[in-house]
Amino acid sequence: MAAKNNPSPAGPSTKDSLATLMQSFHAPDAILEPQISNQIAVYLNEHKGPPLPLVNALCSSYVGMPDMCNLMSGWAREFDIDPVEIMQETLKEQLLDRFNPTTVDRDFMHGTETPEWLRFIIENPFWRSVIYELSEKYKTSQFLNYTIQRISDAGYQGEIASVATASTFVNVFSGVLLDSLDKLREEDDVELLERLPDLVKVCCQNEHTYLYTQVLLFRLMKTDRGLPLKRISKELESGVLEKFNKPPLVSTLRMLLAGASSSVASAISAILQSRTPSPGDLYKAYTSEPPPSTFFLRDPEFFEIMLSSIFVPSFKGGVVKQDHKEKYLWLVAYAASAHEDDDMITDTKDVQPTYEALSALEDVLSKKTAGTDLTPILGNLLVAIETPVASMALLYWIQFVIKETSYIETYFRSHEVPVPLLLIEEMAYKHPLQQTLIFATLVDFFEAPLVLNPEIMMTYRKSILDRMIYLMQLNYIAPVLDYIQARARKMDQSLSMHFVKRVLEMVSGPYSKKFIEGMGLMIQEIAEVIKKSDAEPIVRAWIDEVVSQMDVDMQGPPSSTSSSGSHDLGISTSSPDTGLGIVQELKRRLDETRR
Repeated sequence: MAAKNNPSPAGPSTKDSLATLMQSFHAPDAILEPQISNQIAVYLNEHKGPPLPLVNALCSSYVGMPDMCNLMSGWAREFDIDPVEIMQETLKEQLLDRFNPTTVDRDFMHGTETPEWLRFIIENPFWRSVIYELSEKYKTSQFLNYTIQRISDAGYQGEIASVATASTFVNVFSGVLLDSLDKLREEDDVELLERLPDLVKVCCQNEHTYLYTQVLLFRLMKTDRGLPLKRISKELESGVLEKFNKPPLVSTLRMLLAGASSSVASAISAILQSRTPSPGDLYKAYTSEPPPSTFFLRDPEFFEIMLSSIFVPSFKGGVVKQDHKEKYLWLVAYAASAHEDDDMITDTKDVQPTYEALSALEDVLSKKTAGTDLTPILGNLLVAIETPVASMALLYWIQFVIKETSYIETYFRSHEVPVPLLLIEEMAYKHPLQQTLIFATLVDFFEAPLVLNPEIMMTYRKSILDRMIYLMQLNYIAPVLDYIQARARKMDQSLSMHFVKRVLEMVSGPYSKKFIEGMGLMIQEIAEVIKKSDAEPIVRAWIDEVVSQMDVDMQGPPSSTSSSGSHDLGISTSSPDTGLGIVQELKRRLDETRR
């Protein structure tokens, strides 16, 4: 009875298996699947399936997609188009659109060993990039997080620095952080700006990763030559403030990690949060014995607030009383020039000269009505520039004079370079670490709307461009080039022509990939007017030099030397043909213009 009412399980099981197999045979291009031979054997031998439906299913399901892809790839190569890149981007789009984290976690998160196909994904740059993009979209996927761990273990921490999920696991995060810090240690200011955003992104994912990173940085800061890490610490503070908007968290943690006393910590935190100087307690603390560490005062924002309150008339808080000025200047001088040895004994021999330089500058500027001629005091200003912190104070004052007074409208003449711009040029030469702020200042001046005759305004902006080009002579190249390239379409063509001509007259190869691409794209924007100017021979000579360099690069390793007396804008990269298309297109457009 039981047997009659409950049929043998073999019947329906076999039918279900046959149906499943037939369904797989009807899938597009089923005959090309890697396991198709095994499936056919199971169908014919184990389940005794009829051959004819099998043949019909495999024939009707054949599409020939691989052959079509190969055909299209061949056509693409005929037009010098990379078919591999197109296929990869298409595949990435499909994966990003169809990826189901729940299904993937269920089907693949079992077993104890890393499967061979996952090892291939980890070793392949394209598939790693796909994993990174998927992990940004599906942060809770177990499979993706596991894969990120394996990628980190394989030594690709540098790539993971831009992936948010790198902060999910402490071992992955530690590896990424240490790898990033190791690379940042040797970077110059320009390359640091390019790398910092990825580090800030991963370290500021949440409060505990921010705390972890700041604790490490503060300990490293107290080691030999560790103070430059303060720059990274400040960038992290800005990143976490932007994300969580918790100023007390940032300021309190900063002082706790630094080990400041409660009175010093509260005084500095109050100044930084209110952006108003009130250093009475600080002055008392640092003039007592023994004084607190100078480490607590060495904060870029602290310097900006203190100097602006004295040297920028429009800074909030109004006129500072004379006795307060003296305390402010002394604290700034102490922070800038006092040094501590390994035994924490403070050397203050440079404090008084620095204080005197600041006081002399303040005395000269306070007697000068803002917006009046600077020529009579030019000698005093040049002396002040010799002291780095006084140079910064003068820069803040120049920013005020140019942007908030009528100095340019009153004194600028088309045949003269404005005195403030000459002073800025001297600062850039004397103090390389101030070049980033100097460039930001020049950008503000360049974009500031002024009430000038159009012709005079054009001459004034050319003067500013010349200062930017001078920064390039001082090896501050990438930020200037990036800025001018970004503004090329909106900028007057005469300004673009001026920049291109001056730069190409100044440089010689070998050139970096970034410089070739940047200059090439910029010149393309004004290709139609180059023929009408005396810049065409210079541009054509540069194009020929770039093409020759790339021909040499394709034959062997690039040379790292440059002509004496010229400015080397970076040695060739490992991809000698990168940028060649841009240069060839530029040459074609110039030839068309000539015809």
